[in-house]
Amino acid sequence: MPTRQSLSVRPAVTVMAVLVLLLTSCAAPAGQGGPASSGASIGTTSPACDLITPEIAAKAVPGVIPVGQNTPDRPIGSKAYSCGYMSKSDKGMTNLSVALISPASDADIAKARSTSDCSPVTGIGDFACLQWTGYFRGETGGASANAVLAAVRGNETLEMVYLASPPSAGAGIPDGNAMARALAQAAVDAGWGNGSPLSVPAAPAVGAPTTTNNPVCALTSPDEVRQAFGAKSAPQVLPGEVSCRYTFSEPGTPGPDSMVFSIEVLKGAASSLPGPGVRGEAVDGIGDSASFSMTTEPSGPKSLRPAGDVPITILMISAVRGQNIATFVAQVLISPTGPTAEQTKDQMINLVRGVEF
Repeated sequence: MPTRQSLSVRPAVTVMAVLVLLLTSCAAPAGQGGPASSGASIGTTSPACDLITPEIAAKAVPGVIPVGQNTPDRPIGSKAYSCGYMSKSDKGMTNLSVALISPASDADIAKARSTSDCSPVTGIGDFACLQWTGYFRGETGGASANAVLAAVRGNETLEMVYLASPPSAGAGIPDGNAMARALAQAAVDAGWGNGSPLSVPAAPAVGAPTTTNNPVCALTSPDEVRQAFGAKSAPQVLPGEVSCRYTFSEPGTPGPDSMVFSIEVLKGAASSLPGPGVRGEAVDGIGDSASFSMTTEPSGPKSLRPAGDVPITILMISAVRGQNIATFVAQVLISPTGPTAEQTKDQMINLVRGVEF
């Protein structure tokens, strides 16, 4: 994953929103020229999804489905319109996220143009560059498994992030060069080409290590999450603008190493709650008030995990402190030989209790 220090624009695409998870479809293409520079949205979809349509995304990442909320509103705390796509196969899981700032300020454009450790791309907009990173801490080889395209066109900035999870056994490693070419071609297909031949630089043999200085990730460290649930592997860090996700390495094998643990904090958002506070089973010792809920869903196509008979257990703690809302979500395949759902609930509450947000 790229670091927040090295990227100028960070998409606020999260799999689990503060209150709900929506798997919806982006709108049909509204033309290939992208949204108007005024940033106005046509209809009820995100300008980022109007730009990188499902058809364009599917060319870049075969088998993707839209994921997350697709609305004309920017996510709370973000300047960018967002759009997200995910896919799964026997080679692992992939994620394509899009962040569009339209119109962008002079400061936004300057930051995009000054993206560090970024190799120039020709044929896209007024400016474009690519970055690559390796997997996560301790991954053998450190291949260039993830690619990021940052671009500027007029008074708009675009960031596209192509993430690959560590591959399943025997599946081989992702091709950083192919990922970069797919991102660049998607931008051209979306109308961001400038008429010049598209030229994409070569990926390095080894990507930079995954790090993040996202303050949300600092609320609970990867080691704390691993120890709290009894996982054996170090989690991959997938930071977003207002969220942080820790993904463990066995998404299809029941047990704590099948977990995705996410944290989202929205500053000043408590006043938007539809009632007097969060609802669910009350939990003491977390913020001013907190609630717990637990649901299950089949491990099927929408789960973006390898197919299996064990359902996904989703545990969520929603908390309010002052005017801030924090949401902690654990998605795990409960193993018949490991901690039960109730025990996992206790592990999660113990982890979150006392966290300051």
